Amino acid sequence: MDIPTNMVLQTERLLLRFPKLEDSEKIVSIVRLPNFPAQLPLKEMSSTNEIRDWLKRLQEGWVKGQVFSWIVDELDSGQMVGQVTLSKVAGDNRWARAFWTHPDYWGKGYATEGAEQILKFGFEALGAETIWAGAGDWNKGSCRVLEKIGMISIGENPKGYYSKGEPLRTREYELSRNRWQIIMSSSYSWLEHAADRN
Repeated sequence: MDIPTNMVLQTERLLLRFPKLEDSEKIVSIVRLPNFPAQLPLKEMSSTNEIRDWLKRLQEGWVKGQVFSWIVDELDSGQMVGQVTLSKVAGDNRWARAFWTHPDYWGKGYATEGAEQILKFGFEALGAETIWAGAGDWNKGSCRVLEKIGMISIGENPKGYYSKGEPLRTREYELSRNRWQIIMSSSYSWLEHAADRN
């Protein structure tokens, strides 16, 4: 999958771009915030070198066509809002989505806005048949984002991921290409569509 590293995605308020090693210091400062969720694995990377090594792996994954990770910046200010990643998983063109958001930008709809753009990239540029996502059962905000963008709950995993060596229960979601196309062709906006289902 040959996606150039200089490719950017843009929404009304956000710019999604290839991660740079110099982003490591900013990410460390965000991770160290007292309200950054302690349950997220990223919280366990406390040094700039650890983050730089992680970013290198993401860059290598991009070049191999296996992991497409985007730093999300606010378009007007250039401030880092968070990150979103699509990773290839086993199955017939199946991808997994993960994301985190700077606590200062919670509640502004940025996670939903970025998520919609990444779904579009996944289904159109990568030709994904299914996009999967999981969120910690404790993370109600992330679960709401996944539901708002049309992802369907497919159950829970009592050991979805580990934090500090302890298993955490996750809620798991997926979205098929067919369902995404129906949502996109609907006369409703994505948020209206989600509200109609509830």
